Amino acid sequence: MIKIILKYCIIITLIIIIGCSDKEINIYLTNPISIERIDEPVQINLERFGKLKFDPLKISVYEGDKEIPFQIDDLDMNNVPDHITFVLNFQPNERKKITIYNKPSQTNFQKRTQAELSRKFGYEYKNGKYNGGYFKNIDWIRVPDGHKDHDALFRYEGPGWESEKVGYRFYLDQRNRIDIFGKKVKDLVLQDIGVHDIEAKDDSYHNMQWWGMDIFKVGNSIGIGSIAMWSDNKMFTVEKTDSIYCYVESNGILRSGIKTKYFGWQVGENRYNLESNFSIFAGSRLTKTDLIVDPVPPNICTGLAKAENTEYFWNDKNESQWQYIALYGKQSLAGDDLGIAIIFKKENLIERFDDSLNYIVKLKTQNGKLTYYFLAAWQQEVDGIKNIQEFKNYLEGILLVLNNPIEIL
Repeated sequence: MIKIILKYCIIITLIIIIGCSDKEINIYLTNPISIERIDEPVQINLERFGKLKFDPLKISVYEGDKEIPFQIDDLDMNNVPDHITFVLNFQPNERKKITIYNKPSQTNFQKRTQAELSRKFGYEYKNGKYNGGYFKNIDWIRVPDGHKDHDALFRYEGPGWESEKVGYRFYLDQRNRIDIFGKKVKDLVLQDIGVHDIEAKDDSYHNMQWWGMDIFKVGNSIGIGSIAMWSDNKMFTVEKTDSIYCYVESNGILRSGIKTKYFGWQVGENRYNLESNFSIFAGSRLTKTDLIVDPVPPNICTGLAKAENTEYFWNDKNESQWQYIALYGKQSLAGDDLGIAIIFKKENLIERFDDSLNYIVKLKTQNGKLTYYFLAAWQQEVDGIKNIQEFKNYLEGILLVLNNPIEIL
């Protein structure tokens, strides 16, 4: 038997909901392939249930007689719950019933993901730096117009999100690049990173800590999965904007995410409004990236930073709806092996190419909307991937699962 232990998001279109009543909702799910799927996140839009006759914030979810973790989200952030997420294990070709009951859960489930945004208070602003003070988590911020890199306004330079396996952050300044926190432990650790890095100088997480470290060199590259656009034969990252608003969209037990709205992103002579949402699920290495761009852009580019002592490879099989580009080798700042990848739909691909710093995929949106994934797999993870063949097998397994989503019968 083949076992696939992958975590990613399946957004399911519900065709039939069986057994709706005032007291419960029964959902039937089927694994269509002959592999075991462990800790499989399933995310369902509450609209698919029709008009709910009970409060989605006062429910419990069961598989048989066992209560399972679940999470209610407000993805559009309009103060109305709109999605439910839960995690399931599937045997090969298994069909199972999940029941949502109209009764509050009494179980405190383990928190397996985290997202946060931490800014400085009590500082002295002098010579373009936020000196002294202390960091405190916030729900959202309009980024100050004068903010720039390394001015010590944000703890670890911007928002972060993590699962048990890996953490990510992006620089909430003119760079807008994504970086990687490699983790040696399964604990959630973002709350401990950079707490004492009060001054604008080299940060503690660039050296090995009890939990791991910043393992990725970004520099002037696109980093991993960062957002850009190709125009006039060059790449424009999200550097020049009129204003930026950043939000902790979700900080849940099974899923966490960061939403950012950029107004007036300048690309050559054109300007765009961009909304990005980076989210991660329990037990997963994958960050799901959902973008909305207005007006509709000619393309969106993303990619991977080039590094010495690595092998670049990709999957472009015609029979697969999903493809990837990937890089593996001794590219971590700890001096050991790290695998990184971008996963995207074949129908969105315009071309693959590279420049002096990056391996790039140019993608087309669907009426301004685009979804892709990026991931990092570090050698020092608990039960981590140890060589390039394991990494290639892992990526092929992800494509297998993405190509065969859970079915609703």
